[in-house]
Amino acid sequence: MNSIKLDYNFCMSDNVNSSISYDDLLKKINQVKSGYSKLMEMVSSGEVGFTKLPDKDLSKIVDYAKSVSGQFNDMIVIGIGGSSLGLEAIENALLPFNFNTLSLAERGYFPRLWVADNIDPVKIGWILKKCNPEDTLVLIVTKSGSTVETAANASVVVEWLKESGVDINKHVVAITDPESGSLRKYVNESGIQSFEVEKNVGGRFSVLSAVGLLPAAILGVKAEKLLEGAKAALENERQFLTLSALYLHYYLEKRINVLMPYSSSLQKFSFWFSQLWAESLGKKYDLSGNEVFTGTTPFPAIGANDQHSLVQLFREGPDDKLVTFVEVKSHTLEKSIKEPFYEDFNYLKGVELSNLLNTELAATEAALLKSKRPSLKIIVDYLDEFSLGYLFMLYELTTAIVGLSLNVNPFDQPGVEEGKQFAYGILGRKGFEEKLMEFKKLNSKIDEYII
Repeated sequence: MNSIKLDYNFCMSDNVNSSISYDDLLKKINQVKSGYSKLMEMVSSGEVGFTKLPDKDLSKIVDYAKSVSGQFNDMIVIGIGGSSLGLEAIENALLPFNFNTLSLAERGYFPRLWVADNIDPVKIGWILKKCNPEDTLVLIVTKSGSTVETAANASVVVEWLKESGVDINKHVVAITDPESGSLRKYVNESGIQSFEVEKNVGGRFSVLSAVGLLPAAILGVKAEKLLEGAKAALENERQFLTLSALYLHYYLEKRINVLMPYSSSLQKFSFWFSQLWAESLGKKYDLSGNEVFTGTTPFPAIGANDQHSLVQLFREGPDDKLVTFVEVKSHTLEKSIKEPFYEDFNYLKGVELSNLLNTELAATEAALLKSKRPSLKIIVDYLDEFSLGYLFMLYELTTAIVGLSLNVNPFDQPGVEEGKQFAYGILGRKGFEEKLMEFKKLNSKIDEYII
């Protein structure tokens, strides 16, 4: 059985510059229990739904994935933020390295994956150059249906499909709100295939909904195993409450929250975590409307690469960081050093690369410990659908609990919405004329300091 453990030895006051003792931790766990209770109340009322996703009926997703198996050489997923980062984390963790460079047979006859997130013309242009419209499936992912980047990229890609003469209904699938929004309206009018994003599941909490599971299933990932892992995380109350308590404590002491997996396969997971943490907890107001300006900065890192750069800062720079390592004990592929290429490296003879990687993790832990800098470690037996689903749910739970324990709403993003509204006003979207006027006023003297 694949197990996921939490090692918090090196963030306790016995070992590092920290005010948290074991007794203090028990008190902090009692504090986060109140946040957990608030979360469960929101789940019971139907306001929040991400913890219900592990019980999701996957039959429609699995049936569709089977129906398109072997039909397409390429799949373009159009989405941004919560509509793309989770899928990229799944692809990075579970598919072969450089998946798109493999032959069709090496890919198991699954399509290449292209994520059209940013509205960068170079990126979308090259995606379309690499794909053949007759052989491409397009998933448009936006819960609201109004995300401007997704609408823009979808417009370009659908026009590309139409110019080739393909049947849009066979090549385009929507993943969006079940009832409302511009994309749902388009679905109703066009009759294209669609999948629902649960109304009470926000974008950055949606990786275990159709947003992540449908494209994952099309790529051959076992969606049911992702949900099994998520369910196991939900059942490990002691673990997620302890992690929440530690993060809540260090929330007040350390302004930067570093996630540093020692696995290239989890690099995109760190990016996914960064959106989850920043957008959920960086808030100006608490639930009572009081100004709090709360939030810590998530920082994605990767071991062993960043030992050669960031660890210098982590050890000798400002003592304002909590580092969480992720250790993968066993890897799907292994390489050992039979003969070092130079005699000075004879100490590496017979060493497996996975052992070397985890040795470097332990060495970095020790270096931080010597500097009295706190760190945590999540230990994964091996990386598969189960463990990845577990990690997704563990961090979603922890983030929500920390937010509610701080009396802020981890499920809204008003700071993001303002920027969207300014963009709508500049682009001339109906109903956002006042935002255009406000934008012009804010930028009335912007030319004064350009050189």
